[in-house]
Amino acid sequence: MNNIIISFPDVKNFKFFMENNVDGFLVGIKGFSENFNYLLKQSELNKICKILKEKNKKIYIMLNKVYFNHEMDGLKLLLYKISKLEVNAVIFSDMAVFNIVKENKLDINIIWSSKLVTNFRTINFLEKRGLNGFLCSSEITIDEFINIAKNTNSNCFIKLFGYTKMATSSRKLISNYFDYTNIKKDSKKKYYMKDKINNEYYPIIESDNTNFFSSKILNGILEYKRLINENIDFTILLDDYLIPENTFYNVIEAFVALKNYPTDDDFAGKLKMVVDSNNFNNTDNGFLNKNTIFKVKNNE
Repeated sequence: MNNIIISFPDVKNFKFFMENNVDGFLVGIKGFSENFNYLLKQSELNKICKILKEKNKKIYIMLNKVYFNHEMDGLKLLLYKISKLEVNAVIFSDMAVFNIVKENKLDINIIWSSKLVTNFRTINFLEKRGLNGFLCSSEITIDEFINIAKNTNSNCFIKLFGYTKMATSSRKLISNYFDYTNIKKDSKKKYYMKDKINNEYYPIIESDNTNFFSSKILNGILEYKRLINENIDFTILLDDYLIPENTFYNVIEAFVALKNYPTDDDFAGKLKMVVDSNNFNNTDNGFLNKNTIFKVKNNE
């Protein structure tokens, strides 16, 4: 299995994106998902799923929020609705989703997305308890992902394009800042956290939660080439959040082109340049080739 899944675009334009030979779509639901440029209303879900199935596209519904107690009833009703639809799986972050599906014996495949998905032992342990797949942490290397994929029977997903979420808070941090400083907040402005050492800017998005994102856009197209050539069983996600629609379309075309010709090194290098240039060269490959090292100050 080597599938390319993309974020569901604006409903007005998604038929245009379906021409791109992608294998499926990652769908966000208004009120229950975050970090999507476009969120479907629950009333639209049935119609969209039928259209995608007619085109043999895979459907993954992303429920990636951390839910409050008062949202549990609505979450349960949504999962009941999803269980009646022909979707491939629900990708979730909050274990409340897992508990609702299992306690109510809902007919839904469930895929866990977490920074804790960093090794095959955790995956194999949770697979025995009913999970069907895993979206691996964005903070592991490509070698670690390959090791996971080779040592588990679970469906393995990895994100290879888009901004990386660094942290999240259930508090309204931007609003609280302006309230505390008595400065008027401009709802039309975008806000960033500045790294004074590296002089980089990290997007901060406040909606139901407050999320902090990487300053660079992940471009893992060369790592995609390696995964194909090493015959790894996987699905990749291409995330368009905060990315202009025209830019994202070109990114999709680059990844699809590489999928068709994965052994040509020169061609892969040119496609990487296409992705980089379309994103103003504000790209890197994140932790895909960089080990995360935890070091105590002055080796104390």
